Amino acid sequence: MEEIIKKLDKKLKILNYEYIDENLVITITRINKSDICPCCGKKSNNIHSRYMRTIKDLPIQENKVVLKIKAKVFFCKNPKCTVNTFAEQFNFIEGHSRMTTRLKNRIIDTSKGMSARASKPVINNGITNISDDTILRLIKKNSKNDR
Repeated sequence: MEEIIKKLDKKLKILNYEYIDENLVITITRINKSDICPCCGKKSNNIHSRYMRTIKDLPIQENKVVLKIKAKVFFCKNPKCTVNTFAEQFNFIEGHSRMTTRLKNRIIDTSKGMSARASKPVINNGITNISDDTILRLIKKNSKNDR
């Protein structure tokens, strides 16, 4: 399982995994001790706090996957920076999304040529639990990016 998680980010480490309500819940963290401020670009190793992010991912052996990410918040050391703290960013998650980029792409690929309502049971049956409104939102956002 460690190999699968490392495909998202080589610095990820599995802390725990368990089955909860038919989902494989994997608790992970990144082993980095520092990060770069997205605002000013200065490196910081002063951790302010930690928080949990819940992200859906692709299924593993027909089990729906939920990633619980123990994310760090760092102090920015640059006195000229406009932010005092910043959260570590993960390249496999777009912004404030609640799903990995690879899951989002799978949903969009599965939904091509179908309506959101028609694709909902297909996606909910083996990939992840999602509403038809979310499917429609992903398809619309993706079509805007293709232009």
